Amino acid sequence: MEYKYIGKSYIRPDAISKVTGKAIYLDDIRLPGMLHAAILHPEYAHAKIINIDTSQAELMPGVVKVVTGKNCNFHYGDNIKDLIPIAVDRVRHIGEPVAAVVADTVQNAQKAVEKIRVVYEPLPVYVDARDAIKKDSTLIHEENGDYWHLPTLNPQPGTNVANLYQLKKGKGSGGFEDADVVIEEEFLYPLGSCAAIETHGSIVWFKEDNTIEAWSSSICPFIIRDDLAHSYGIPVSQVRVHIPEIGGCFGYKSDITVEQTIAYIASFVPGYPVKWVASRAEDFTSTLLGHGIRTKMKIGAKKNGKLVAIKAEILHSGGAYADTSVNVTIAATHNCTGPYEFEHCDLTGLTVYTNTPPVGAFRGYGHQESQFATERMMELLARKLGMDSFTLREMNYLSEGKVNSLGETMWKLNGDIKACSDKVKDSVFSKDKLNEDENYFYGRGFAAVMKSPKGAPFSTKGCYIKMNIDGSVNINMGGAEVGQGLRTIVAQIAGEALKIAPEKIRVYTELDTQFSPYEWQTIGSMFTTQGGRAIIRAADKLILILKQTAAQVLKTDVDFLDYDGEFVFLKNDPSVRVSIEEIARGYITSDGITIGEVAQSVSDARLPRYSNPDKNGQGSMGVEYTFGAQAAEIRIEKKTGKIFVDHFTSVFDVGQVINPLQIRGSVLGGVTISVGATLYEKVEFDTEGKILNPQFFQYHIPTNKEAPKQTIEFIENPGSVGPFGARGIGEHPVIGPAPAILNAIYDAVGVDFFEIPVTPEKMKKALLEKQ
Repeated sequence: MEYKYIGKSYIRPDAISKVTGKAIYLDDIRLPGMLHAAILHPEYAHAKIINIDTSQAELMPGVVKVVTGKNCNFHYGDNIKDLIPIAVDRVRHIGEPVAAVVADTVQNAQKAVEKIRVVYEPLPVYVDARDAIKKDSTLIHEENGDYWHLPTLNPQPGTNVANLYQLKKGKGSGGFEDADVVIEEEFLYPLGSCAAIETHGSIVWFKEDNTIEAWSSSICPFIIRDDLAHSYGIPVSQVRVHIPEIGGCFGYKSDITVEQTIAYIASFVPGYPVKWVASRAEDFTSTLLGHGIRTKMKIGAKKNGKLVAIKAEILHSGGAYADTSVNVTIAATHNCTGPYEFEHCDLTGLTVYTNTPPVGAFRGYGHQESQFATERMMELLARKLGMDSFTLREMNYLSEGKVNSLGETMWKLNGDIKACSDKVKDSVFSKDKLNEDENYFYGRGFAAVMKSPKGAPFSTKGCYIKMNIDGSVNINMGGAEVGQGLRTIVAQIAGEALKIAPEKIRVYTELDTQFSPYEWQTIGSMFTTQGGRAIIRAADKLILILKQTAAQVLKTDVDFLDYDGEFVFLKNDPSVRVSIEEIARGYITSDGITIGEVAQSVSDARLPRYSNPDKNGQGSMGVEYTFGAQAAEIRIEKKTGKIFVDHFTSVFDVGQVINPLQIRGSVLGGVTISVGATLYEKVEFDTEGKILNPQFFQYHIPTNKEAPKQTIEFIENPGSVGPFGARGIGEHPVIGPAPAILNAIYDAVGVDFFEIPVTPEKMKKALLEKQ
């Protein structure tokens, strides 16, 4: 279908302010009377607090207040209320807040916090879920099972298992009786950091009129608002949360993180706004990490390659608090089947308390961790069966009429993964592979991918559209711009729906719970899908208002009228018309009487029939899927073991491309992030739970120098949920690179790896052992 504004590249409306340095981020905000906080973190990752001496800190210059957890008596959390704003009698990870200083300057606060003295009684430390679940392990939360939690969760009292999720399809493990060939393996996707260029931060102001005003670098202002209101016993309407420009997210700013801690500190100095911005080290130790998933997988198949059964155990090192990790585990578990149909599934996900910083969202949200295992297993299975791996995959792809692990039937409108796979196969594998030379081995690897949104049944995105007297439009929504180009997409979808040029549409630049329409969270690659539908619904309402006013002016019925962005006119005689400028705020008659409504509208959108899991762990928990295929072409330096990704190819069925330039950027960035995870990124812990590399010069993320050359293509089989058939794409590019690169390593040198990152040292060692 031909569109006027959809499918074309427009420059981002926030581009100029960002490249000129004029965009306002949290750390740019200055408020009257603002104070600054510094936070003390513990010497131990797990210990009882015996005593805190704040006397010397209180005497330091500029100090206004020293805060501890004494008498802190509330927990918070949206899935499990296991979180506390500051340690009370125990610390559970190395970045936990133990005490804080509020002072007139950042420097004075930091100097004073160094004077606080704490006596600890160390406890056993578990940085790996395998150790934390042993029968004799010390409980990290003795209250596990007693905390309030969602009724769909299943904590295991008396253990460190914060949640047990199980899914059974068909005969479950009994399905292996029908298999001719069975393979088993274990994989690790270790803890990493989202490492956005802007660290976490917050400003909280307890005002004299018993209201709370907050600013955050998070992307969930309405969750922050609700949590603060509940914690401090005031109506939700009395809490106002602002989100300025955000310097990157990649997942770990999608949940409430530091806001409750800063609010607790600020509550001791009412009347003054209190600001705290994490250092880079604190961003690693004291916010959220990602990944940390160990996957044990067993797959059974017929001799002809037909997949029969899968058994998987997802062991998730979820960190010291599980509120933000439980849903990552669940997503990793039911999506570990990847883009394939298995008649029988026995899937188990364990979210385990560990003495590491809490784990939350990371771009991909559980999919890349468990599908890393699935795509490596497909290669192992193909070898065991003596089959071509493409043939094996193709006969098992989720296509129309097939049923996924959740019991959802796939339809053509869910996308065509085989078409994606065929494009990648033709682009990369139809040509001869480079031959080994004096310096390098060469290899190619493939991965097929699938992603579901993993939201919540009540998740919704709202839209408010206001038409101005000249026919231009202002739009407010609750979605956060974190680099994905959301504002451009809003303008293009609204332009198409309202039949006006995107240049006439002004999209919001700040989130404010006082004025922004409600949105749960900007997560799950769902803003275009849900938010776009909300825009279309609001646009349809606005057009109806214009038609209703025009019907009075033109003295006819609404259904005889049409709209083209400039006029509302009679369908059978377009010369009978009234301009939008004349009716945007109601129509003024010749005698000065105004008739009709102001052209403004509000709407929202959810995923259709999105549900909680049933007794088998199944249900409509995906609804909207995007499929794709990816491939890596690599070379391995013989001398050093260094792996170079020379070229990476991605093809996704996105339903409808909204903005070609932006969507390519999204894929390019996602692939680069995942290349980093595959080849060098890992948060390292010692046995005492201390992070050894909480800095960029120790935790290496890919730069432009390491970014591979990429080929990026799209297939457009329109879906039925998103605007104009568009599907989500924000997180999907991170899923395939790890298995594709490791499959390419095997293709190059015949060595299998089952965990990442594959560093030069690991690669060199493997090459020497192979000799």
